[in-house]
Amino acid sequence: MICCRSAYCSPMGLGGQMNPRLDAEPSFIDLFNKYFEVVPADSPKKKLECYRLRYQVYCKEGVIRGFYPENYPNGLEYDQYDERSVHSLLMHKPTKSVAGTVRVVLPDQNKPEAQFPLEKFGSHSFYADVIPLESLPRLRLGEVSRLILASKFRGRQDENQFPYGMAENSEYPFPPDRRRKSSSLKTGSDDQRRAQQRTFPHAILGLLVAVVQISVQYNLNYLYVGIEPVCARLLRTFGIHFTPISPIIDYYGPCRGYLGSIPDISKNIYLTNPQVWNLLFKNSALYPRPT
Repeated sequence: MICCRSAYCSPMGLGGQMNPRLDAEPSFIDLFNKYFEVVPADSPKKKLECYRLRYQVYCKEGVIRGFYPENYPNGLEYDQYDERSVHSLLMHKPTKSVAGTVRVVLPDQNKPEAQFPLEKFGSHSFYADVIPLESLPRLRLGEVSRLILASKFRGRQDENQFPYGMAENSEYPFPPDRRRKSSSLKTGSDDQRRAQQRTFPHAILGLLVAVVQISVQYNLNYLYVGIEPVCARLLRTFGIHFTPISPIIDYYGPCRGYLGSIPDISKNIYLTNPQVWNLLFKNSALYPRPT
């Protein structure tokens, strides 16, 4: 699917109260860096890793309708937008395995009016009073897409139905359940591992780190995303606010179009969850600290 359906674990409840576990835990970023690494998929070999995972999750596992294995005989899922996209891999350090992938579709420098995936499938239903398309700075606009976690990183059974593995109130820094059966994932006592699980909210944050890195590198100021409204609410628990720009549409299943401003997103995260801001923006190394 082209829109990025998201299901995240929530560092705050849906009522909007900050989870003190994140706010008080000093090793939040250290835990991320211990278990995960964001790797740009900047070579043909790495891009194949992205396409293989997309095929596995979309086509073989069938978590998104409309992606049939017989249409991808080479075991790779890709489309016409991949040529103008930047891809990233999320690697799980202890197992040296691919935990996830995400792409950001870039503007066409030679043809700025070229549509983004969300525009192609849903611009007919965009709210005219919210998003006049002609006013968007096309060369500073991108779209977050193909945001996926491998099945063993998608958490509990209720999360596994989503490609990005988020159900409410799920917290896993590394693969659940089976992690205790693998010596490669043993990092200490059960109490230590449980403490780490409570501290790090979800591998999905690693993919958001990749999105921020790509946005800064390519000077993007606005991002489209197609997600279910419940996922947009869960994103807001991180302080990530997107503006709805369409009703719910059938886009490989029900989802809604959203638009986000990087400066506004940065400011909201900084005010509501500074540790998440430090992780995503590398403690102002990638983006100025909001004032």
